[in-house]
Amino acid sequence: MKKLLLYTVCAIALSACHTKTTQQKVDSAAVYKVPDEEAIKKAVDNAYHSICFNTGESPRYAEIKDAFIPQAQLINFRTDSAQVTNINQFIYLYRTFIETGHIHYFYEKELYGKTEQFGNIASRTSTYATYLNHPDSLAERGVNSFQLIKTKSGWKVSSIIWDVEKPGLKIPGYYLGK
Repeated sequence: MKKLLLYTVCAIALSACHTKTTQQKVDSAAVYKVPDEEAIKKAVDNAYHSICFNTGESPRYAEIKDAFIPQAQLINFRTDSAQVTNINQFIYLYRTFIETGHIHYFYEKELYGKTEQFGNIASRTSTYATYLNHPDSLAERGVNSFQLIKTKSGWKVSSIIWDVEKPGLKIPGYYLGK
């Protein structure tokens, strides 16, 4: 009887120690909806819009700065190596390029984009087209990788990394929504 009681107590103790864990199954085929998709896309559109200007107008430099956090980095691969600038350097170089008469019209627009978000961080891969000096003159196409953070005043760009089409580097269909 003592052995039976001992076995029963041990069985109860062991079963009390065992907790059932439930693991949430993730459906890999499920469609993910980005919670702040519209606000993030608007922040990227604002960044594009801020650098655009028509003949006889000037870019809205204050709007450029407002689309980014003060510590933002802009990195491009127009050449074989990365050219890294902060937002103030970018605005200075852009202003200098315009004031020296190289361009009198600039328009850049998103052709296709995809957003991912987790909490207060987001990234948007954005394929774009740039028109230079004339609305019908396609100057380049490329892919921007925007990194954004959610601030008290909304979504802001913290960095952009981009590359452009060039010989041997064409934009693949999946970056054009195909």
